[in-house]
Amino acid sequence: MSSEQKHFLQQERAPLPPIILSNVPGTWAYDTMSRRVRENILMRIYDENDMDSPQLAHAKAALDALVQELATPQTSLLTPIPDDGGPDVREWNESIMAPYLGAANWLDAPWLYTEFYVYRRVAAAFAFFATGYDPFDAQKRLGVTSALASMDALAARLLQSDAVRPAAATCLRTAASLPLTPPPLPRCACSADADVFAETLAQSAANLLADDGARVVAALLAARAAGGRRVDVVVDNAGFELFCDLCLADYLVACGAARTVVIQLKGHPTFVSDAQAKDLTWMVEHLRGLDTGKYPAAQAVGERWARRIASGEWELREDLFWAQPRPFWEMPQRLRDELGGGGSAMVFVKGDANYRRMLGDRTWDLATPFADVASYWPAPVCALRTLKAELGCGMSAELTKAAAAAHDDWMVSGRYGVVQLFDPDTEGQS
Repeated sequence: MSSEQKHFLQQERAPLPPIILSNVPGTWAYDTMSRRVRENILMRIYDENDMDSPQLAHAKAALDALVQELATPQTSLLTPIPDDGGPDVREWNESIMAPYLGAANWLDAPWLYTEFYVYRRVAAAFAFFATGYDPFDAQKRLGVTSALASMDALAARLLQSDAVRPAAATCLRTAASLPLTPPPLPRCACSADADVFAETLAQSAANLLADDGARVVAALLAARAAGGRRVDVVVDNAGFELFCDLCLADYLVACGAARTVVIQLKGHPTFVSDAQAKDLTWMVEHLRGLDTGKYPAAQAVGERWARRIASGEWELREDLFWAQPRPFWEMPQRLRDELGGGGSAMVFVKGDANYRRMLGDRTWDLATPFADVASYWPAPVCALRTLKAELGCGMSAELTKAAAAAHDDWMVSGRYGVVQLFDPDTEGQS
């Protein structure tokens, strides 16, 4: 039995199912590691960075080698992360990837591990820890500049809630739903005086295969009644999605549910668009610099969010753990201590990759209760996920059957989502 299994079984209610590999043709995992990473993701790095410049000569050589390995994933064995000065090199080589280095190829090792490993190799290629160079900067910034109209309209609704002051429960439910809406929303869908905004959120709700939204709101209202507490948001993508996350963080403070929102971010460039602190601060500063005649609401929330950061109402924290493939039940004790014991009233976990880590990227029966899988969490945790991988839990057979009948790609298209809550105070831990 592996140390991972022992750690899980000490805390969990359900036995561990098999972990997902990438060696089954026809699966999303196989397509990702045998083709998509190389053809779509790495090739775009060449397109968006000046790879022929002398400054990037070493990066190009390292990236060329990575591309060559992925061209023959069935025979190329995984190799150690080079010592690039990163504080996590030893952990990657002696712990995270130790069972697979020199022993497994790209398809036979666990999918989640090889996928995260790609991005750690990319970080090493560009000497990120020495230079701070992010080869995905252009894509992340485009995710902001291409969505300004939607951001401005959504910001107008956020500002409207200040004046109208609708019921806190209604606003919390709306704010928690925003991160699950398809980006970017059409401007009309965010209109401050249009029913189509409600219709857009209703359509997102109709595609939820699990919805604990009412319980989430009740827990946040309880935190508000207690005078406000710390709330954490483990964010996923930069751009419009991060903007929606910040709308949630804004309202958590504005309504009194949170005294402080801790925004948990990646420690190095990961999964192309995943957000680091620099991406968040760049977006806020970009919003602040917008033309107030063209994007008045977006500029106003940019100013407000800068004040929230300066005042400490929002804390930005990067951690390398969020950029690793370890299942969340292997969370470092320092994080468990920080979040648990009443430290955080709720941890919002955003995105598909983070959800995969919550499940250990394993093939749970889709009807397995979310609480049976997530009961290792030291604090109340709410998963906000759109489905982009062939796994899940806590979804009724009726809803998954209907989704499968409607769309062959229902598990990977991002069309469907879940809002799932585990609260150790009310559901208990084993």
